[in-house]
Amino acid sequence: MIERKHRYGDLVFDRNAIVRAALRAHIEATFAKDPLYRFSFPPCASSRWRGDFRRGSFDNYDGEGSNDVVAWTEAGVVGLAYELGFGPIEQLGLSKDAVTGGADDVRGALPGLPPDLEPALVMATRLLDTGHHGEINAGIGFWLYGDQVAGTLFDNPTDAGAQHLVRWGLLQDGRLRSLSSFSRDPGTHEAVAYCLRNQAPLHAIIDNVVTRALKAPTEFTADEIAALLPTPPDEEALLFAQRKLQRVGITWPGSPELPPMPPPGLNPFTGKPFTEADLARSLL
Repeated sequence: MIERKHRYGDLVFDRNAIVRAALRAHIEATFAKDPLYRFSFPPCASSRWRGDFRRGSFDNYDGEGSNDVVAWTEAGVVGLAYELGFGPIEQLGLSKDAVTGGADDVRGALPGLPPDLEPALVMATRLLDTGHHGEINAGIGFWLYGDQVAGTLFDNPTDAGAQHLVRWGLLQDGRLRSLSSFSRDPGTHEAVAYCLRNQAPLHAIIDNVVTRALKAPTEFTADEIAALLPTPPDEEALLFAQRKLQRVGITWPGSPELPPMPPPGLNPFTGKPFTEADLARSLL
């Protein structure tokens, strides 16, 4: 764990806390997604997960074209963020002629990156989108290694995308904060606080599931599912949630066998042809 001062406040970065918060955000986003809508002001509009708790990565998408990614290994964490319109060409000084479509495109966001964190950098870039010139899209970053934390998040703290990344150092009771919590509008702050209080029993369920999942593959209890989904969703929405959470070792009561993955070219969550929205951003 390491502390750093920032224009957003005192940040505390901890590798295990980041992995836990990523898992929690992935679960919360699954239950907050249309048509389930069980959580208000979730930390992300949609999420993607790769790997496991030892070596893995998490993509946190805001639904408006921006996202942040964290990737971890036993050595530490790499975090990268893209604010719409501010990729490596615009923000890191990457020349269009120097675009590789790989990790070197965003290396400028991680000055001094320790060699041991190269695998985390590669995992992170695999979850980032590409820009008009084929560049990997991220404009700001941080790395955490032992008792060191650095990156342009600290060198250029006002750069676009900083608000996405500071959340990993401002975890709230182990929970990744919603971007709405940074709003300057008092009414928005009140709404966020009200929803957290009102949905506290549901958040407590997610906390318990996260604790279990970090120890071993786990299964929702019947009571947990009844509380999270008082009205059973349609088959498509249920399969979507089951497939998303199966990636992190969380299954449904009775661990029902999920239908086999559909052939390539079909949405793996629904078994139907991809829509334009699916193709614009991979659900997997």
